[in-house]
Amino acid sequence: MARLFKTTYPNPFFLKWKELLAIDLSSFTQPEPIVEVNTRQLKVMQNKTEIRNWWASLFLLGLISMLGFKLLDYYDAWKSAEWNANRFIEIAKKENGNEYFSFTQDPGALAFYSAVGDDKKMSFKEFIHDRYNNYTHTTQRIIGDIIFTGIPLLGISILLPWIILLRKPAPLIFDREKRVVYSWQKGSVWAQRYDDIRLHENIQMILFFLRCELKDGSLGWAKYPLQPTGNPLFSPLSAYKPTLAYIAQFMEYGREKVLPDQDSWQAKPPFYFRDDPGPANIEQEIDRILQRITEVNNEIPLDGEGNPIPPEE
Repeated sequence: MARLFKTTYPNPFFLKWKELLAIDLSSFTQPEPIVEVNTRQLKVMQNKTEIRNWWASLFLLGLISMLGFKLLDYYDAWKSAEWNANRFIEIAKKENGNEYFSFTQDPGALAFYSAVGDDKKMSFKEFIHDRYNNYTHTTQRIIGDIIFTGIPLLGISILLPWIILLRKPAPLIFDREKRVVYSWQKGSVWAQRYDDIRLHENIQMILFFLRCELKDGSLGWAKYPLQPTGNPLFSPLSAYKPTLAYIAQFMEYGREKVLPDQDSWQAKPPFYFRDDPGPANIEQEIDRILQRITEVNNEIPLDGEGNPIPPEE
């Protein structure tokens, strides 16, 4: 049976070098994914999680606002119910005497009196009892309160820890001296020789393919996503050229080509509550993964023009 979805194989970056090295960078502003440049390294950072964090934060603020307005509505209704009960008691005493509530058998009047008592204060428990027992359309009121308090509370309980615990992603680092590309995620190092780096471009992002160790100890592929336009849903493929050209020309010609007026430059880091710190022995880990790549030699094979050769069906 034919496959419904065609498998996509990453292309070697070197196939694009000639085109990218011919681009005049002065015609572009510095691409936003570039976060640091110095004599030895160029760093880019994925902005997908930053965008996701901003949207989650905005959604969280919306839920907090919804819950806040609902709580204010509760408070206003509580104080209104308390005022109405005290007003009823005051009028009843004026009409029937101060001892009226000691001898009356009127259940409605007694309900008002028991709701506030002698201190003329209605407890929140009494307010809830009054809200759901002494009015019409009680079922609709309960459903509305559950929707406008339960859903925001559930959303806040999920989003707030997620935003706090979300780690700032590690950058993708292009090391010109060693001609190595590497990154990491939660202590796991990803690495590849620059001359062998693979990438795939689609309408959402660029995916850089590096090698990493899987949980079973085998050597697998790690995908580092990059969205140069900042749009998480759609980007024209032509929009990726400035970022890729910046990387290629830095690796080929050095910092002087891409940053002629400064020795180094670093962007203001995006705000996260937590970083994803690199392993202390990252240099040794990079060397070990590169050695494993050489020993395993299981890269996707290329044809005479450098294009990936898919396996036979």
